[in-house]
Amino acid sequence: MTQPPSHNILCIADVHLQPNAQHPINQAFRAFLQQEATQAKTLYILGDLFEMWVGDDIGLTTYAQDIQALKQLTASGVTVYLQFGNRDFLMRNAFWQTTGIHPLKQPLLQTLNNQPYLLLHGDSLCTEDKAYQRTRWLLRNPLITWLFLQLPAQKRQTIGQKMRNSSQKYNRNKAENIMDVSQTAIQQLLQKYPQSQGLIHGHTHRPAHHTHLLKGKNYHRWVLGDWQLKDQQVHTQILKLNPTPQLISWQYPIPQP
Repeated sequence: MTQPPSHNILCIADVHLQPNAQHPINQAFRAFLQQEATQAKTLYILGDLFEMWVGDDIGLTTYAQDIQALKQLTASGVTVYLQFGNRDFLMRNAFWQTTGIHPLKQPLLQTLNNQPYLLLHGDSLCTEDKAYQRTRWLLRNPLITWLFLQLPAQKRQTIGQKMRNSSQKYNRNKAENIMDVSQTAIQQLLQKYPQSQGLIHGHTHRPAHHTHLLKGKNYHRWVLGDWQLKDQQVHTQILKLNPTPQLISWQYPIPQP
């Protein structure tokens, strides 16, 4: 069996797996794990893997096929790391133990192919959206999350669905610049970690490669794409470090019944 190159690292974000195993995005994600991801040494998932996660007891059953695919990938020898997103920050021990995935704090200064990069989901950089940041601070409170997870499963699902619907409605009415990252927040983060080469994040659904000049040094910012269904294909943009970073498009044609 041919071993994958040691420097092959993949970064993805914003898959937004749906609570339906046959949804095209779920099918595409499992295909990605079985094809591209098996050729990597390491896979980083930078938040919002799931559209909604309201407890391990519910999620491990709802996303059973996707969980099994992740378990098979880690069992094959590929190391998988995951950071929380704004939609799926309630994974706990059962998730990590079942999948073999390793949780990562954020922001995290991580060395990728001998180069230090900051990894994060990206929602913490959207500081112009004051209402979102207040809600984020409240929902991440350890007491609030603990109390929520004590609720009956059906109650958690109902609350999660209402919050999901409210978020979608709210985002449709927000100005585009408010939903993007703040340049001030980026500068402050880079100043805190001047040894980094830059940032890798998702959340904004605006895949691109940006360069930021700060105190005479150029920093790179790689924004990962979300997974979208379009023209009978699932499209996304992933970052491949092999060994230098490259943002590449990836498509998966949905099999026709």
